[in-house]
Amino acid sequence: MKFALVAAIALSMVMAFFAVQNSQSAQVTFMGWYFNGPMVIILLLTFGSGVLATLLAMLPGSLRKTIEIKKLKSSLSECSAKTATLEKKQQINDSTIGTGGQP
Repeated sequence: MKFALVAAIALSMVMAFFAVQNSQSAQVTFMGWYFNGPMVIILLLTFGSGVLATLLAMLPGSLRKTIEIKKLKSSLSECSAKTATLEKKQQINDSTIGTGGQP
């Protein structure tokens, strides 16, 4: 917990220094669209859009794995139930054989 707090404070300080050092104005041109603003805002928006694009690219694979895990857990519980039933039958057969065929 203390490490996370120290790391958060350190990251906040680094971001504050970054913002102060990149406060000059910059112009972004994209497909006929112009935006003038502080460089730090432009860089943070670019970083945020990259994070969002990465998360969206990972989403289909993550959902596919989640569905597969649910199916495998269901299959495992069915197999465990069958195994338990077979073990009970085996114990009954073993006890019947051990008593000379008399229950």
